[in-house]
Amino acid sequence: EPLQRFMTRNTDPDVVAHLLENTQRMWPKEMADQASKNDLLLAIPAFVLSELQAGFEIGFLIYIPFIVIDLIVSNLLLALGMQMVSPMTLSLPLKLLLFVLVSGWSRLLDSLFYSYM
Repeated sequence: EPLQRFMTRNTDPDVVAHLLENTQRMWPKEMADQASKNDLLLAIPAFVLSELQAGFEIGFLIYIPFIVIDLIVSNLLLALGMQMVSPMTLSLPLKLLLFVLVSGWSRLLDSLFYSYM
């Protein structure tokens, strides 16, 4: 019961509705009629899908500043006429510096911990 409440509280309602709709189409009629949004057979996959979706969103948001740094470094190197210098040799230290300056690990871990409260 506590696990099911936790999963229900941290699950996207749209994912639950989508899974419930799919059960009506795919499950046998007698099972589909008994399915509800509080059913454990729907709560587990809905929770997993919600967590995967949130993980991809967080990963994308973390990835954006690093792509911007890569683009800026590449454009600066081309503007300076330094085509033979690898942009990775300059952008990697800048990415690490940015991550350290904004306290990346603490921000990342705090956001993960607070997402369950």
